[in-house]
Amino acid sequence: MADTMAKPAGGDSARSGHSLRDRLHAWWEGYELSQGPSVSAAGAKSAAGAAPAPPPVPEWNSARQELVQMLWGKGFSIPGEADYILNLVKPFGLTKENTMLEIGAGLGGGARTVAGKIGTYVEGFDLNADLVKRANELSMMSGLEKKAAIKPFDPETLDLRANYYDAALLRETLTAIDDKATVIEKILAALKPRTSIVIADFFLPENKPGQAALAALRSENREVFPGTVDPVIATMESLDFELRVDVDETLSYAEEVRRAWASVAKRIADKPVSDDISDALMRETELWRLRNDAFEAGELQMRRIVRFKKSKVS
Repeated sequence: MADTMAKPAGGDSARSGHSLRDRLHAWWEGYELSQGPSVSAAGAKSAAGAAPAPPPVPEWNSARQELVQMLWGKGFSIPGEADYILNLVKPFGLTKENTMLEIGAGLGGGARTVAGKIGTYVEGFDLNADLVKRANELSMMSGLEKKAAIKPFDPETLDLRANYYDAALLRETLTAIDDKATVIEKILAALKPRTSIVIADFFLPENKPGQAALAALRSENREVFPGTVDPVIATMESLDFELRVDVDETLSYAEEVRRAWASVAKRIADKPVSDDISDALMRETELWRLRNDAFEAGELQMRRIVRFKKSKVS
């Protein structure tokens, strides 16, 4: 949807007069800060005539990459560290002889966890070139460049070998894909018969986003195409994928996010941070504050879906 193009996050809160630590503390404790000193008529006139805000920073600059690893763990760009990943792929029954497909690999932490702990080969894909570059650097540093390789992902040109993978994991990527059905079809066709796919992603409970969901989606520093889970389920059912799990995990997901932010806030309480990290913190805090508002309003969900491929997709 066109009106969900990204806007730079944190602009208003960054100018509220409150310190970064105050904003973080308020976010994780769940209370609102005052709007700060009132603006005089002269000041308001000056602000109204101010130059336009600068364009948004690159979606995944180095400061944000550093920050998200402070939040989610070394090598991870979204919530869910090693134990979470291992539990997520548990239904696959993976071995050293298997190859797993991961869409939404980010910095590659999940791929390296599966490759390092289980020995499975992981072929990862991500939409962002900066994350792909850094993910492969981290895989090389870990000696896993052959078993946890991450590639650029273009939904329009994605070409996967049919009946090749022993499992597929798709995380927090569908929202940024317009033609979800075609991508899902390609992924499912790439799976061997009698294997599974796990999807952990954001969905809308209704076709039309509510105000809280719209605010969260507009805070994304990228174009997004939100939707309900129904078309995804319908696509998988049409391709003979049997339902194993479909659960709303929004509450546990939001609680994990809150714990991570609380930990970061405590760690930086008495430590100076660079201007770049401070800016990344303000933007990321605003992004997650708005997402949390949408979670609490029941307008945005984190769902986990597990489907089993019963037969060969024609």
